[in-house]
Amino acid sequence: MGARFCPRYDQNGSGHLLQGRIEYRLLHYATQALYGKLLGAGIRIFEYRRSFLHAKVAVIDAHWSTVGSSNIDPFSLLLAREANVVARNTRFAEELRASLNKAMDEGATELHPQLWRQLSWGARLLRWLSYNLVRTALGIAGYGGKR
Repeated sequence: MGARFCPRYDQNGSGHLLQGRIEYRLLHYATQALYGKLLGAGIRIFEYRRSFLHAKVAVIDAHWSTVGSSNIDPFSLLLAREANVVARNTRFAEELRASLNKAMDEGATELHPQLWRQLSWGARLLRWLSYNLVRTALGIAGYGGKR
């Protein structure tokens, strides 16, 4: 839904690097509607605010990685013409992970569950309405229905 998930694995557990700067307000707030559940499940979320993110990058299990421009969400998969490359190479995965960690250390802020729970009711309502509007638009577009 516009979130750019980039797993970061380290001695403290896994986390996700997401777009912190607002590029598309509706998708930004719709994505943030999911943060509470993710944080509540123990997933660490980092928002990157140094610049806009476009590349979608992931490193899994120290040897599988992907780099590309494709948003792996229903709306983008339906409308976008973008792609990712998958590599099964430990050295590449290590270098990519180091690059991600550097980006997170230099330009990201971690969101903490206790602060997220303190959002005002108006901020929570904005996120909930945004999320449901995007889901409704996907339904109208015919994506996600039973076949």
